[in-house]
Amino acid sequence: MNKATINIFKITLIFVITLMATQVYAVTGRHPTGVNVNANGVSTVLITFHNLEPNERSVAAFWCGDVTSTGVVVGVNPCVPGTLLGHLPQQFDLSRTQTVASATSPRNLTDIMSIPTAVIRRAYQEAKEGASSEFFYIREFVNNGVSTFVTVTCRMGGGGARTPLALTKVDLDFNGEGYRQAITLVKQNEELPKLSAKIQFNGSGLLKGRWEIVRPGEAEPSQFDLLSEASLSAEDRPLQKRYRLISRFQTFLSPTGTTIIPGPDPKLLPSMEKGLYRILLRIEASNDNEGNSDTTAGILNTGGVAGFPMPTLRYFVGDREQLKQVKSYPPISLLLPSSNQFLSAEKINFTWFDLQDSKDVAIYKIEFYEKDGERKLLASAFKKPGESSYKPANSLLKKLNQPFLWRVVAMTDKGNVLSSSPLRRLQLTK
Repeated sequence: MNKATINIFKITLIFVITLMATQVYAVTGRHPTGVNVNANGVSTVLITFHNLEPNERSVAAFWCGDVTSTGVVVGVNPCVPGTLLGHLPQQFDLSRTQTVASATSPRNLTDIMSIPTAVIRRAYQEAKEGASSEFFYIREFVNNGVSTFVTVTCRMGGGGARTPLALTKVDLDFNGEGYRQAITLVKQNEELPKLSAKIQFNGSGLLKGRWEIVRPGEAEPSQFDLLSEASLSAEDRPLQKRYRLISRFQTFLSPTGTTIIPGPDPKLLPSMEKGLYRILLRIEASNDNEGNSDTTAGILNTGGVAGFPMPTLRYFVGDREQLKQVKSYPPISLLLPSSNQFLSAEKINFTWFDLQDSKDVAIYKIEFYEKDGERKLLASAFKKPGESSYKPANSLLKKLNQPFLWRVVAMTDKGNVLSSSPLRRLQLTK
C-alpha cells in the first residue's frame, strides 16, 4: 500500500468517524398513525409527533394522494409527484412544540390537523375516478439542514362513529327571533333570555364542558384561552385563563353530525352590575378511542378537539345610550413586516394602520410572544396614536426567542382592549 493510498484511507476514516459523531437524530414517530376522516366535510384530528431534537422545527404541512413510503422518511419527500392535494393554511396551523423535554416528558409537537374542504373534495373526486380512498397528511421537519417527513394515513368515510369526535362548527345565540346581534341589551336586574350552542361535529362520544362568564373590567380571553381543551397539549391545558363558573354540562353525542347544547339557567347570569359581559363556552377533553393520542409519556384524551377558538356571546347591562358608547372595532391591520419574513435586526420596523375615527384609543401596545402563540408574552412596547410604527431597541430583541410572534393591541386609558391585530411570525437573521 503506497503513501497516497494510505492518506486517502486516513481521510476517508476521519470523514466516517466525523459523520458518526455528528449523526442527526430527528422526530421518531407520530400517533395516531392513521385516522378515519369525513369524506363529506371538514375533519379535525390531534396528532402528536414524538421526540423532536432541540433544534428541530416543523417547516411545512400538506396532503398527498399517494406516497412512496409511510412513517418517518429522512431526506426525501415521499409525496408522489403530481398527487399534491394542498397545504395546511397558516390560519389553521395550531401546532405547538413542547418547550422543555425531560425523561418523563419528551419534546413533542402537538398538531391539529384540520383538513380544508377543498382538500377533502379533491381527494374524494380522485377516489371516484379510481384512486385509493386513502390519502396522506405529511409534516416536514428540519434539523441541522436535514429534512424529515412524517406521514399520517387519512381514510375517507362517512364521519360517523369510527371517526374522531371533533367539533367542526359552533354557533352561540340567545333563543328566539331578533337576537342575532353583536351585543344584546339587557336592563339592570332583568333576567336574560335562554341561550344555546348549535354544534356540528364528526364522530360520536361524550361531549362535556362548562359555561363561564367574563364580567365588566376583567381581562378579555385570548384566542389561546378560547380553544377547546382537546386542541392543546398536556403541557398547555393548565395555562388557559379561567373565569367565573356558571354551570357544567355533559351529553353523549350519537353520530348524527349536529346537536344543540342548552345554555345555563338564565337566572344564573348576572345582570345587577352595569357593563359589558361575555359568555364563554369551554369544551373539556373527553376520552375518545378513535382519536386519543399516545404522547409516549401517556395517553392524551382528544374528544372535543376543534381547529378554531370557541365563539363568545356578549350582552350589555344598562340603557341604550350607554350601549352606544360600547363600540365594536374592526381588527387592527398590520403593514410590515410581512408574516413569516426573515429580517436582520437593523431592518426591523413594526408598522400598522391606526383605527379610524377612534378617540377612545389612548395607547397602542406592541406585544411579542414565543413562536407557539399567546401562551407566553416575551416583551411589549407602547406607542401613541398617530405614530403607527415601532423600531425596537437591541435590548428588546435580545429577549425574543427565534422565531417569534408579534401583534398590535389598541387600549383605552383604563387599560381595556378595544381591538387587536392577528399574530404574525418573524425570524431574525444574523
